[in-house]
Amino acid sequence: MKRVISIMIIVAMMLGILAGCNDGYTLKDFDLDVGDKVILGKYQDEDIEWEVMSRNFLINEGKVRVELFSKYALDCVPFNEDGESSWEDCSLREWLNNDFYEEAFSKTEKKHIVDTTYFCYTGEERFLTDKVYLIGMLKYRMKPDEALCKPTKYAKKQGIYIEDKYCRYWTHDIIESIYAGVGEGGGGMKSSPAIYSETGGFAAIPEDPYGAEDVGVRPVICVEYKIKIDKKCIDEGDIITMGNYNGEPIEWYVIDSHKDEFTLFSKYGLDEKRMDRKDADSFEDTELYEWLNDDFYNEAFSKKEKKKIVKNDLDGFVTLVEMDQIKEAYHSIGNDFITGYSKACYDANKKKDLLELDTWWTCEEKYKDNKGFYVYSVARMIQKVNPDEEFSVRPVITIKI
Repeated sequence: MKRVISIMIIVAMMLGILAGCNDGYTLKDFDLDVGDKVILGKYQDEDIEWEVMSRNFLINEGKVRVELFSKYALDCVPFNEDGESSWEDCSLREWLNNDFYEEAFSKTEKKHIVDTTYFCYTGEERFLTDKVYLIGMLKYRMKPDEALCKPTKYAKKQGIYIEDKYCRYWTHDIIESIYAGVGEGGGGMKSSPAIYSETGGFAAIPEDPYGAEDVGVRPVICVEYKIKIDKKCIDEGDIITMGNYNGEPIEWYVIDSHKDEFTLFSKYGLDEKRMDRKDADSFEDTELYEWLNDDFYNEAFSKKEKKKIVKNDLDGFVTLVEMDQIKEAYHSIGNDFITGYSKACYDANKKKDLLELDTWWTCEEKYKDNKGFYVYSVARMIQKVNPDEEFSVRPVITIKI
C-alpha cells in the first residue's frame, strides 16, 4: 500500500527529535518503501510530491539514502537556452542546482539532500555529481504506464504540452534520431535530449529540440538519514553500499534474500578481466574465480566486512551472476540492472569500445564441445566468447545481517 508522508515527520525523524530516537531508529518507525510518496519542499506555492525510486543502505555508516523522483512535472524549462548542448553543460542542469534548489527547499531540508554521483549513458562525462538531476532514458522500471506524468497547476500556466491529461518531460541523455526534413536535402540525423512523451514512451524530436519551452521538468534528489539497519529493513531490489575497490565504495543490488542472508550483485562493472588462459573445465578452476577470491576479496573488504560474507556453493566468498538470477533480478530492478561500470573502470578503459565495457562475465560454464563462456550485454544479449577475452567483472557475494 502506497503512502504519502508529511515533510514534518521526515524532518523530525532525520533530526532525531522524536521520542526514542536518541539511540537510533529502524525503518519500522519510519518505513519508506519503493513507490511510496513523500511531501518535501515547495515550488511556486505548491507542495512537491516525490516518489521513492530506490533505497541505498550504507552498511558501515548506519545510514540510508533514499532517491526521490518528482511525481509531477513542476515547470517547463528549455534544456539549453543557447542551442545544442550536452547535459553536463546545459542551462537546465544549472537552473536545477541553483534557482530551483534555492527556491524549493528550506535550510533544514537542504541539510538532508546529499550530493549524488550518478551514471550518464551518453555525453562526454559518464559520472556527474549534483544535488538535483534528471533521470536517464534507461533509468528505473520505466514501463510506459509507469512513465506517465501529469503537470502541476503552475506548469500548466507556463504552457506545458498536455495531451489527455499527461505531459512530456526531459531526461539527461542525448540521442541521435532520424527526422523528416522539408524541402531540398530532405531529412537526416538530428541530436536531441531524450524526452518521455505524454504516452509514456519516447517523444518525437521537437522542432527546437534544445530550446523547447513546453517540455516538463521532473527533478530527482537523494535524502540521507541515520537508521539502525537490520535484516527487516532490506528488500530485494534495494542497494547496499559495502566494501571499496580502486578507491570507490562498492554499490550492490540485492538480488535474492533468505532469512538473514542477502545475495548482492555489483551495481557496476568494477574492472576488466579475462576469464581464463589455461582452458579450465569449470568456473571455479578459472583465473577469474581465483582473482575474485584472492586479490579482489582482500582488497575490497575490511576484516569487519569479511565477517559478514558467507561462503558460496563453490567454497569461495566471491562469484559471478547466474543466468537465472539475471532474469529474476531484471523484473525487480528494471533497465538500470543491465548497464553501468564504475568510474575507475571507465577512466582506465575509456579509449575502448563502451559497449565492451557494458558486457560482463557470468559464471555460466562453456559448451561441452568448445571453449566459450557466457557474457551478458547492455542489449540484453547472451553471448558465447573466448575465455581469453577481457570483459567487465561484476562480482556477486552473499552477506549475513
